Amino acid sequence: MRVANENTPMKVKEKLLLFLLCFSLLHGASSPLMFEGNKEISQRELYDMLHVAQPYFYEFWKKEPSVNPQRGTLIAQAVKNYYRSRGFFHANVTVAQKEQTLQITIEENLPTRVVDIAINSQLDIKPYIPFTLGMIFDAQKFDQSKKDIKLFYGDYGYCDAEIQTKAWIDIKTNSAYLTYETTQNGLCYFDKIAILPSQNIDTDIIESFLSIEEGSLFSTKSIRQSYENLYGNEGIAKALIDTEVIEKGKAHAKVSVTENEKPIRFQIGLGVSSDEGFMALLGVKHRNLFGNLKTLALNTRVTQIKQTIETNFDMPLVNHQATGVKVGYENELFLGFKEERVFGSLYLKQKGVEHQFQESLVFDNSLTYDSQDEALYVPGSLFLASPKLEWSYDTRDNFLNPTQGHFIRSSVMGSLESELSDATYYKYNLSGGFIIPFLPSTLAFKADFGSLHLFSGDLPPSYLFYAGGMNSNRAYGYRKLGKINDKEDPIGFDSLLETTVEYRFGIWEKLRGVVFQDTTFIAETAIPDTSKGYYSAGFGLRYVTPIGPLGVDFGFDINDPSRRYAFHFHIGELF
Repeated sequence: MRVANENTPMKVKEKLLLFLLCFSLLHGASSPLMFEGNKEISQRELYDMLHVAQPYFYEFWKKEPSVNPQRGTLIAQAVKNYYRSRGFFHANVTVAQKEQTLQITIEENLPTRVVDIAINSQLDIKPYIPFTLGMIFDAQKFDQSKKDIKLFYGDYGYCDAEIQTKAWIDIKTNSAYLTYETTQNGLCYFDKIAILPSQNIDTDIIESFLSIEEGSLFSTKSIRQSYENLYGNEGIAKALIDTEVIEKGKAHAKVSVTENEKPIRFQIGLGVSSDEGFMALLGVKHRNLFGNLKTLALNTRVTQIKQTIETNFDMPLVNHQATGVKVGYENELFLGFKEERVFGSLYLKQKGVEHQFQESLVFDNSLTYDSQDEALYVPGSLFLASPKLEWSYDTRDNFLNPTQGHFIRSSVMGSLESELSDATYYKYNLSGGFIIPFLPSTLAFKADFGSLHLFSGDLPPSYLFYAGGMNSNRAYGYRKLGKINDKEDPIGFDSLLETTVEYRFGIWEKLRGVVFQDTTFIAETAIPDTSKGYYSAGFGLRYVTPIGPLGVDFGFDINDPSRRYAFHFHIGELF
């Protein structure tokens, strides 16, 4: 029986071997590198371990992985060491040159499995232990679990917690015995926070983005949130929050930022989605105009159904606040009419750790034209000046590909008919969702509610609710759900309630699957009619990329699947 190193899954000698190997792979003649016999560890993972790039299926222009064949013995040894770190202590790895290909053959043999986990902790650390009885032991996961538990204790104010972990490995019986012991050592508080300002960013502005303050309970979660807030400003190139425990129960923090040396940024992009079709984006932004992270941006976005140009000015304030103004023009094609808008807004917002409030005054001059049904879509120009209140709460771990957390978003806006506004109305939106880890899969729920009520005057038809599309009921095309006129154009509705349930699961490597069920209730009154619903189901695929999952969904109406169905494609999870 022997003890696995509790600090690192690889010895220093093995790390040096891998470094020299990776360096040598870049030099000399090259041959294609292939693996065979590997079952538990994918080829892509082995290529990544060797720092050899394997093209993704869409990178058809790139060559297949190749290495210097003279380094075959070193490669085989590195693969064997990697297998040992993943719990395969009896793995055999051989190398052979077959024609022009360097072939690595792997016999995985029996792995080492976890047979006992001993836990001694004041807090519940089970969610941060990536093993259950019978799982294959993985030294990398074991090493990471210690770091995760340390951060978990730090989230609850224990900045000096001691985490002791040990893994006893019995090679003869292929058994692993794990031990986790923790000591809290009392709560910690931030005793002093020193902020080092940059040339064009003042101390109070940097402080406004921090979620930590003197006298507050130590929290690694607040430190992570502070990083997110700081890096949310494109004028900051680098941020560093250095913490130090100076004595029992007291911690110091030193915060420094580095400005972006090139504050002017040009942006160009292309994309496509099933809702809006092809998209092109062009923009320019000054990310630190006159200092203190004030930004001025001009953006143009063109899709097959909407063309927008807008300019934004944003100015951070002290005490976690910001203000700004937005002005723009938009032309949009709806089913049955077109609309031109000249819009603007003034806002003030307050941002906490997970909450954000925003108060705005929205100006909207809308022109409805090319109406296919003038009784339904009344042509003409309307002007609205509407105060708007917004609140959001978000704990998701990732916006493009969340695996856990929840969110709530709400907004209410309205106006009074007067010389400044052509209608008395209110419009309310509320949405929320839960993403629950269901290892190794994910269960996700979402609900959206909207209500519109016109008391007097007139509103543009675009203010109505429309349903159907990739962010709505996926059995229908974009804005194609609900009642239609004699030209088969949607009439819109005054209220909406939609729910979505998704089960997301892995298929193979970066390919994932999803099954879903969408439900929609609508009405021409301010309260949705829940006695009649539109029920759909479907499935989809996700391929994980650095910019988020590439997704395609197929949805069908449960009551009429042969006639009511639609395909949707997008980038990123829908929520």
